[in-house]
Amino acid sequence: MTAEEIMKAIKEMDNGERIKLLNKLFDNYFDSRPPKEQIIKEKAEMFWGKEDE
Repeated sequence: MTAEEIMKAIKEMDNGERIKLLNKLFDNYFDSRPPKEQIIKEKAEMFWGKEDE
């Protein structure tokens, strides 16, 4: 599928489907944040210190 074919398909989608697609694309290809579990662990370590300390 070419980029132009993809853009045509996106334009033909209703708004809800377009939003779902864009969210999936962001989650799978563009989101560079660490996993939620890692963020929670790091915040807990900052607040409470590491478990071995």
